[in-house]
Amino acid sequence: MGDYVIFFFVKTINYAHFVTVCFPGMSKKTKSYPGIGEVAYVRSRRARRLVLSVKPWRGVRVTLPWHTAYRDAEAFMLKHAGWLKEKIGSVAAPPMQAADREALNNELRRKAREYLPGRTALLAAEHGFSYRLVSIRASRTRWGSCSAANNINLSIYLMQLPPRLIDYVILHELVHTRHKNHSAAFWELLDDHTGGTARALAKEIRKHRISI
Repeated sequence: MGDYVIFFFVKTINYAHFVTVCFPGMSKKTKSYPGIGEVAYVRSRRARRLVLSVKPWRGVRVTLPWHTAYRDAEAFMLKHAGWLKEKIGSVAAPPMQAADREALNNELRRKAREYLPGRTALLAAEHGFSYRLVSIRASRTRWGSCSAANNINLSIYLMQLPPRLIDYVILHELVHTRHKNHSAAFWELLDDHTGGTARALAKEIRKHRISI
């Protein structure tokens, strides 16, 4: 693979606008693609090669060296889309009948819409956070996210997690209304609002995968 490292995930592709967020030593652009949602292109001063990865917290991410063009990073992702789809298929859950899958998704969506917006409002009030909107989505690449405008997106698949981890995800995204990265300040604030258990909860939730 030369100077490239691939960790896993992506599909095909249509073009949409980029949104840019900058932090010291890092520049981030996000772009939405039909079928996969948001992909983050993160330019880092520490990166020495292109890295394509997906994690529940970060979703699909392409990390690129500081002087690499975004168009080259996108071309890199597109080039390896087939390989990535094979990797996704190799770890897919056992097959489920389409009707059963749809019924389960509908039930999770119903429960999520009934529970998650109210729970987010309650935790925000208890912990002194504010946000704009809560959206409920069938995201399979991340449990939740917080936009630059402080809109919080939560996956219907959160309803498959224990309540303490649902609360952790919501608090994680609420803390992102103040810190748009995973800096030391972010983890310190999250620790304050989880009783000093942020790292332990983050480790616990990594054991859970979105599968349906």
